[in-house]
Amino acid sequence: MSSPDGQSYVDGPSMAAGVYVGLLGYLAGTVAGVDGTGLSVGFWLLAVAVALSLGGRPDLWVAFGRRRLLAVPVFAAMVPGVGLILLDETLGAVDVSLSVLFPLIGLMGVGLALWILGNRVYAERAAGDVRARWVANRDPRRRRWMHVGTVGLAVGSVGAFAATHHGVPSFFLSGAVAGIVILQISVRRHRTYEACEHGLRYIESGTVATSFCPWERFDGYRETDGAVVLERRWRLDERMAADEVPADARDAMRTAVDRSGSSYGR
Repeated sequence: MSSPDGQSYVDGPSMAAGVYVGLLGYLAGTVAGVDGTGLSVGFWLLAVAVALSLGGRPDLWVAFGRRRLLAVPVFAAMVPGVGLILLDETLGAVDVSLSVLFPLIGLMGVGLALWILGNRVYAERAAGDVRARWVANRDPRRRRWMHVGTVGLAVGSVGAFAATHHGVPSFFLSGAVAGIVILQISVRRHRTYEACEHGLRYIESGTVATSFCPWERFDGYRETDGAVVLERRWRLDERMAADEVPADARDAMRTAVDRSGSSYGR
């Protein structure tokens, strides 16, 4: 569906936002005891209304992305979902109904889709012109730490498995196993980077999520024997294998970070 000027009324992020709000309404209706027909009608009315109201407004997703608000829907569903499961497994304090748990899981999934789609719009519209493009793996130091983390989680998972026989929730074992899988997949992936006019844009191999970080969020640029490093104050540095970063990419990153004045957080 498009407007006369060719701008889509409904786009990916707006549809995800519509489904998310619809699920929130479904969850609220379930808790309030609304019957199945009312839940279905309410879900669709909310989903369509929100999707139409937010569609064709890419600047909205740019604003949310710049303020790091696109991840909020994921964690807003994850925190109560995990909390309910932990309370049920440890204290038996709540009776977790599937009619409540499934919508929360759905909210997490749809929130993740909104995060990915919204960030894609943000990365496309906020980046500006591309100065250099390259593909690089994580530097050797970061890969070593990821392997160390895997070993630590493996040891922890053995302990968590043994602890399940003494009443410790299986949630911790599941979390450790999930962490091992994530680390071992991540350490084998490379990233396609683009040094753009206004920031660094990249996508990890095997994923569809595009990330973008403005230059002013980096505190400095440095090179070591094995890594090219973009430093960040409150998050992990962006580290790339030095022998895989071409000279034009290094120049583009160094110039952009120096020009930004490392003003992030001031």
